[in-house]
Amino acid sequence: MKNNLQLPSIDYIECLFIGPAERPKETALKNNLIHSVDSALAHVEMRLEQGLSRWLVVAVNQQKGLLQVSHSQFHIARFIERACQRWTRDQITLIADVGLSPYLESGQSVVFADHSIDIEASYQGAVDLALRFAKAGADYVAPCLSLPEQTSRIVSALAQNGLECGLMPYSTKFSSSLYGPYRDTVQSSLGLKRKDYQFDFSDSEQALQQMDSDLEQGAAMTIVKPALPYLDVLQAACRRSSKPVAVYHVSGEYAMAIHASEGGLLYLPDYFEEIHAAFLRCGAQYVIGYAADFFLEFRNQ
Repeated sequence: MKNNLQLPSIDYIECLFIGPAERPKETALKNNLIHSVDSALAHVEMRLEQGLSRWLVVAVNQQKGLLQVSHSQFHIARFIERACQRWTRDQITLIADVGLSPYLESGQSVVFADHSIDIEASYQGAVDLALRFAKAGADYVAPCLSLPEQTSRIVSALAQNGLECGLMPYSTKFSSSLYGPYRDTVQSSLGLKRKDYQFDFSDSEQALQQMDSDLEQGAAMTIVKPALPYLDVLQAACRRSSKPVAVYHVSGEYAMAIHASEGGLLYLPDYFEEIHAAFLRCGAQYVIGYAADFFLEFRNQ
């Protein structure tokens, strides 16, 4: 039975996949496309009319390699540049994902050399991405190296280049089994494997300490990822953080709900309203995810 509770007030950040192709295509995440630059711009315009104004922009690359970032036709930079020409910062907020996994053949979030993490190469890759996105006009960049200086390295590089761009790191990003559909979408070779350099899901304090460190290094806000198995961490982060906290309802969490609904086992509008209320109770100010249609539906009721 439908309850009569008023929907909590929480802001949604829609994950927006963009590839180099001229036409959009379907993904493993129902109702989410890999957009072309043109279709992404049309999608943003549609969402603005519906009342949504924030996006996490994620690259899908047909060819792997970080060198493409410097090309004039790099699709993520073109999208950001064109979006910033069409809309002002009062109208839209663009958060550019500074994850290395969509660019590396390994599918890893860091650069490996001789079976160990090349820390300096990993930092440099993230810095190169962040500078390209900031120059294009992104409001924020979101690094997710799971390395201790991911924020300070980018803050320093932005300052040296005279660029103003906020930092929104994936501070409490856990080694999770729930990233599979995302990896399928960005064509990651990693498949369903866990990354052992991301935070152990049994050790929340270490992850929260990374959040503290990112804030000290200059982060404007932070991200807890995934969402539902980590509500205790989300609540602790929100109580502890001096800046806004976003929670990422990740691809595996979204896909499970979709499949349960298709099997007649779950009513999606009630499900998404319920979990967003849970995020709000924990203190989150933003939800990142793939369910913008449902969020807009019940927000506008």
